[in-house]
Amino acid sequence: MKPLGESGPREVGPYRVLAELGRGGMGRVLLGSGPDGRLVALKLVHDQFAEDDGFRARFRREVDASRAVSGAYTAAVVDADPDAPTPWLASVFVPGPTLHETIEANGALPEQPVLRLAAGLATALTHIHRADLVHRDLKPSNVLLTDDGPRVLDFGIVRAVKGDEAGELTRTGWLIGSPGFMSPEQAKGEPVTSASDVFSLGSVLVAASRGKGPFLAAATLQTLNNVVLTEPDLDGVPEGIRRIVRPCLAKEPADRPTTAELLASIGPIAPAAQPWPAGVRRLIADRQAEITALLDGAPDETTVVIRKREPTSTKVEPPRARPWLRVAAVVVAVALVGFLVWTLWPERTEQAAAPPPPPPQIAQIGEFRGSAPAWGVEFSQDGRVLATLHRDQTVQTWDVENRRQAGQLLGPFGQYGPRDVAFSQDGGTLTTARVDGRSSVVQQWDIASGHQKGESLVVAGASEYSDVLAPALSQDGGTVAVQSDDFEDYRLWLWDVAGRKEVGVLDTPRATTTGPGPRPVFGPDGRTLVDAGWDSEAKMAILTVWDAAGAQLGNPITLLKDELPRAQAFSPDGALLVTGSYTGDTAWVRLWDAASHNQVRQPLTIPGGRDLWQVALSPDGRTLATVDFGAETRSLRLWQVETGQQIGETIDGVNGVAFNPDGRTLATAGEDNVVRLWTFPSAG
Repeated sequence: MKPLGESGPREVGPYRVLAELGRGGMGRVLLGSGPDGRLVALKLVHDQFAEDDGFRARFRREVDASRAVSGAYTAAVVDADPDAPTPWLASVFVPGPTLHETIEANGALPEQPVLRLAAGLATALTHIHRADLVHRDLKPSNVLLTDDGPRVLDFGIVRAVKGDEAGELTRTGWLIGSPGFMSPEQAKGEPVTSASDVFSLGSVLVAASRGKGPFLAAATLQTLNNVVLTEPDLDGVPEGIRRIVRPCLAKEPADRPTTAELLASIGPIAPAAQPWPAGVRRLIADRQAEITALLDGAPDETTVVIRKREPTSTKVEPPRARPWLRVAAVVVAVALVGFLVWTLWPERTEQAAAPPPPPPQIAQIGEFRGSAPAWGVEFSQDGRVLATLHRDQTVQTWDVENRRQAGQLLGPFGQYGPRDVAFSQDGGTLTTARVDGRSSVVQQWDIASGHQKGESLVVAGASEYSDVLAPALSQDGGTVAVQSDDFEDYRLWLWDVAGRKEVGVLDTPRATTTGPGPRPVFGPDGRTLVDAGWDSEAKMAILTVWDAAGAQLGNPITLLKDELPRAQAFSPDGALLVTGSYTGDTAWVRLWDAASHNQVRQPLTIPGGRDLWQVALSPDGRTLATVDFGAETRSLRLWQVETGQQIGETIDGVNGVAFNPDGRTLATAGEDNVVRLWTFPSAG
């Protein structure tokens, strides 16, 4: 192994630096030796983090937490200087491959070595938890295999669970951990306890037994969804290991065993001169040989210097390491995994799932012919009446069962006509919302006679962006959200339509440079709505869910950089939120859990320069409708939510879509003046 550099003495604190072991997300890891000749793993943070006072505070807590952990199965922290120009931490160096590297090289371990691994990891966690700490990132790459058993690495993201140091070690809105091995509560961004480490331990043991974790999927988003919602995949795991991991992988923390209970379940492990199979022993021998070669060939003057607590430059010249420097297996890296919407990008797995069977088709069962192109449709809550909005500024109503026109509303509806409509719960009243000059106008109509009921509600707040700044109605027309036309001081005003009084004001960001986003959308309860804003500095869309009293519900939803929001809708039961967005040449459709704001599946993509106009979910939440548009026409596509497969062919010339509450039919608004009814297959 070639020594590090030839330009003179180099040190990190009191340690000589011999070689670079690897690089992590937070910095570099070097191999060093102390004044007494003991080898250590030195973790140095990147300059950009060293300049962040907030990071230094987190790193200081990391050091204090790490020093509290000791035991036969942990790589103890022996020294640190969080106040150095380049903060560093030194831990005991242990030559050996990681469990991840071992699985990559040799495949799954036999049952008895996995039981030995289970006992060692459970003991390590016992020591960690006894110090009132939670590791939070137990995974195969943080487990070393040595001649006398496993070692747990990387206490850089532990969190003190008692006392004054019990604060988060990361920025708000980030998740710490590795998706395939984190616990459900960690995946949901909830507080974690020692039970979270037990869940991760169960996942690690499954990976050791079968070569991959129990929740791994084709994309990070689906992996997280599996962690939270699905049962673990234990195919190929021996029954003796299944018995141990099943209780560890319980979704509820209270249902998991403690590490003491887990050790009792594992039982005594018989002593063995060779704890690991021959393939693992070869990897361990290779690591030791590499270290021996390095030490035998390293003259005294070839060390790296980083002065301790001096204001001079602290830049470390990159070392020249040969390919066999695979001792990167001992990297003790701070694995801060930023869980913004980048977790949605697909990642490859070892085996591709077999393609599901092709979904069934949709079929037209009826139509209504109007006198002008239809651009919007809406069913009554009992599904018996359909309202259609036309470009001649009229609203037609139709008897769905008898396939005949029921009535017509002539307004007046101004220059643009109604932009939103909603049926009352009894189906006798239709509420319309529109833009008139610089005001929003809300009117209620008797469907049977076509006459207006009462006076119009007129609220200031509109602009030339009539399509998107028009008022938005709740499902029963009882509440209207009126948007400000001032993007620099954007507001949403909520009004009680019947009482004609303001009931709330919502503050949300909105960009001045990208134009307006989609209209806000109410949930089925009439008291929840989502509005899309924009962080102009980060160039990221922010979706905020509110209640009617003006309180923000949960954390905001953040899309990818430069991903522009276009459409949004709740499922009829309010459990899901679907959003449509656009980036350059691709339309994205994402589905979110409306309560936790976690995505529930990998996003759907509509390539080919198509933008989105509308998204809608069927009553059972299993079928998704999208209306997208390109240079010439708008098109309807139906999708199976579970598989992401398109149902049937794309239907061109569709301006709008609505699902009937009966769950069996939908209506489309046609550019050719025709409103069509369709049956669609159940996605279940």
